[in-house]
Amino acid sequence: MRRLLLSATAAMIVLAAALPARGGDAPYDPNWAVALKGGVWDSDIKGVDAAAAYGVEISVDDPLIDPVIGKVRHMMSFNHADHDGLDLSTVEWNAHWVFETHRDFWLGAGPGIGYVWADGHNMDNSPAAQFGMSATYFHDHAMVGFETRYQWTSGDSTDNWLTMVKVGYRF
Repeated sequence: MRRLLLSATAAMIVLAAALPARGGDAPYDPNWAVALKGGVWDSDIKGVDAAAAYGVEISVDDPLIDPVIGKVRHMMSFNHADHDGLDLSTVEWNAHWVFETHRDFWLGAGPGIGYVWADGHNMDNSPAAQFGMSATYFHDHAMVGFETRYQWTSGDSTDNWLTMVKVGYRF
């Protein structure tokens, strides 16, 4: 699985490097957004069931890469869950290549990196890599979305799946 993630990440980097940079004639709109998230976090740890999770996210369109189709959107988030004696928190950065499928409805996927703080069940803190998918709808300043991702951690100690809905505000 890690090879698949590394291959996907390398392909996205190579593709991004081959895409044209944003030209001076193309106006850049960052589309900043802030969202509150809630959902389910399921770790691969024995004896720990899926748990309710919550988080906060800040997202922005990439200012440098201007793909011919779609755009690259960066999502920085903090997530937390506490259940069955395990307290998990992450800070994450995900870069999704997103496409507008209908007016103001965007679908995307891409890699990410993060860091996991684990307390309980003799788990260790760990850097992480992940791959996820997202769906987001914007209406004026309102934003509602769905995201899911799988996260691999060093030593496989706290590998986990996170699925969340998000509601937010686009500036």
